[in-house]
Order: sequence, then C-alpha cells, then structure tokens
Amino acid sequence: MNLQPENLPTTLHPYLEKITATILPTVTLQLSPNDALTVWQSKIGGEPYLPLDTAYPIDSNGNPLALLAQFNFAEIPNLPNFPDQGILQFYIAADDLYGMNFDDQQQQSGFKVLYFDQVIEDVKQLKQDFSDIQLDDDEYLLPFTGQYAIEFSLTMQPISTEDEGFNIGDGSDGFYEAYSENFTSTGHRLGGYPYFTQSDPRGYNKAIRDYVLLFQLDTDDAENEIMWGDSGVGNFFIHPEDLKKRDFSKVLYNWDCC
Repeated sequence: MNLQPENLPTTLHPYLEKITATILPTVTLQLSPNDALTVWQSKIGGEPYLPLDTAYPIDSNGNPLALLAQFNFAEIPNLPNFPDQGILQFYIAADDLYGMNFDDQQQQSGFKVLYFDQVIEDVKQLKQDFSDIQLDDDEYLLPFTGQYAIEFSLTMQPISTEDEGFNIGDGSDGFYEAYSENFTSTGHRLGGYPYFTQSDPRGYNKAIRDYVLLFQLDTDDAENEIMWGDSGVGNFFIHPEDLKKRDFSKVLYNWDCC
C-alpha cells in the first residue's frame, strides 16, 4: 500500500511514515444473499460442513448453536499465519447476548470455533439433514437472518483508530476525523485491524494484549440482514502462536454496539 500525500489531507502528511509502518494484509468480505450454497462452501449463516463423526455444537445448557460463519480456505487469498486449507467455523448461541460471556470472553460455553484441516467433499460422509436442529425462531436472538455467499478480496490496511495499539497523530479531533475518513476499519474481514463501537477489550486485559484479529462481522443492514444489537460489530481474536498452530480453543469473542 503506497500512501500518496496528494491523495490525503495535509493533516495526515507528517505521520505518513508511521502510518505506513502499521500496514497489514487483510481479506475483506463482500456478502450477497444465496440459498444455494453447498455445505463446504464459505458462507455467513446457513447449514455447516459437519462430518458424521462430529457432534453438532451446543452451548453449556445443551442447546444447539447457530452457524455464524464458515470459511473454506481453498477459496480465500493467503494471509500470513492463516490456514491455506481446511474449514474454519464460528457458532454462536441464539440468546440475548449472542452467546458472549462478559465475565470470560474466551469461555466457549455460548460460542464455538471449529477447524477441520481436511475437507471431505463426499456428501455421504457429511451431515445433510439438519431438521433435528431446533434454534429459537426469534429473529432478534441472532445478529443475522438468512444465508450469504462471500466474495474475498486481499487488500492492505493501516492500523485503525479503535485499535488499542493506535498511537499516531496529535490527538486533535481534526486528525482523528481525517484518519477515520481515509482509513476505515469497518466492514467484514479476516485479519487486519478491528473496528469497535465502544472500546478494544485488549486495552484493559494484559493477558490478551498480544491477540490479533481473526474475524470481524460488521452490521450490514443496507444490503443484507445483519445487525449486532444497535448497529454494532462482532470480533474474534486469537494469539498469533495459536493461529500458527491451528489451535482455536482460546479464541476471544467480543461484540459491542452503540
């Protein structure tokens, strides 16, 4: 990413070197409603890829979780440390907190992250009938309605103003306004820098200070039926070493809204 001064407000010019030093690759997600996806395709919502020998994910009360997102890395541009094959899934509870535990955001009691390093494309070895999975039909207990296909794009992203590590600029409102307008962190993405409507949970918990963004799903109600509370955003974070090891047991789940 080449930051050209002529394309940016003069307010940002003194900080271009610092901004450039923060740039990371990120894969952005463009969603479109699609009811005709296979169980092994990348998607938001819908029915999951699930081998017959894998139990359907449930919460701590024994209730089935809903598939929030599924990523087949064979369809996705490569990101450093991310898998280049396999399927990664995110499930959440259909409840008023969307499965998040405010006391322990890494406790997978109301959410689950599953990873399958090999993808079976023989439907006879996969669960095909999900009629036995009874989710609460109250649409307000999930942040999404329907199923969405995903188009992936690899791009570069400077640090976001919401990231707890942001320390660029003169602290003025003018600087923050110019920065946010030119370097947005909103939207859906894998990797890169997060967006928050409130605050970065890594800023007040030293144990997760080194965690990086794994997946972000933003409110998307202009074109799609995705809404976290009152126009909020959902994020999942992971330690870089756990990501390298494909260990998704300690992922941190966070969502907030206005």
